[in-house]
Amino acid sequence: MEAKAALNYVARPIKTEEQYDEAIALIDELVDAEVGTPELELLELVSILVHDYEQQLFPIGEIDPIDAIRYQMAELGVTTTEIADLVGGKSRLSELLNRKRPLSVRQVKALSSRLAIPADVLLSIA
Repeated sequence: MEAKAALNYVARPIKTEEQYDEAIALIDELVDAEVGTPELELLELVSILVHDYEQQLFPIGEIDPIDAIRYQMAELGVTTTEIADLVGGKSRLSELLNRKRPLSVRQVKALSSRLAIPADVLLSIA
């Protein structure tokens, strides 16, 4: 789809796979749009429509905070010793990871910062 043709795109809720494929192709076409152009505004709009369609098709459930901690530790190569220092020791970490004790606000802040986990994910069990 050429840039001029892209601007003739009729924005509408995406309801079919064909409309989804068309929107993805348009995003690919507009991905390098410059700031302040109609192309960038169209890119933002179509991206929102695609996101909404994907959320309907592939809803993501709630993230378990303990699973998020374990996952990020593995991904980042963070040791339990490092995390234990953040939460008040090895026994406290064991209690947290075994769901025997809720996270405190201080622990949420420390873990969120170190593991790059949004605080609201961690707060669901705090």
